[in-house]
Amino acid sequence: MKFGSRFDDQTFSSSLAMSAIWVALIAALSVGGSFVFACAAPLAAIAALAATRMDARTGLALVVTAWLTNQIVGYAFLSYPHTFESYAWGAAIGVATIAAFAAARLATGMTRAWPVLLTVSFVLAFAAYELALYVAGIPLGSSDDAFSVATVARVFEVNAVSFAGLLILSVIASRFARPSVSAQQAPRTA
Repeated sequence: MKFGSRFDDQTFSSSLAMSAIWVALIAALSVGGSFVFACAAPLAAIAALAATRMDARTGLALVVTAWLTNQIVGYAFLSYPHTFESYAWGAAIGVATIAAFAAARLATGMTRAWPVLLTVSFVLAFAAYELALYVAGIPLGSSDDAFSVATVARVFEVNAVSFAGLLILSVIASRFARPSVSAQQAPRTA
């Protein structure tokens, strides 16, 4: 069997196209989420998606980029205060985003059932994200409202809707990125 056939080239191109689509979708969610939701940007959703759809290195780079984008939008456009406390919370959000990604990566070894994997990865990512922020709030000081049931529910809602929306978009996008069956079976001319 010879590698490098037309099918292999098309499969590789399709994989690259899907990676590019994921990066674009998650980047758009990161920027848009930062403008729309500010401090409730859907970073746990991004972490869960990156953990289930990308290899560890690419996914980690993507979630760090999403967090950094959120911080740039916040400080450059949304008037985040330039104070020690603000910077410390920004760093805590970065750590929480990485913790969410790591927790979601745990789910990838638990099951191959796609709906279960997606659900478990999202729940683990969200729980790790909120727990890391709660722990950071101990030395940084946080108001009672920051972790009230209403606030956590709102952040969960933002992340869940973002997660579902990106999944739907990815299914649609994957239809365009995959080579057609007829193209895969076409005889090699060169």
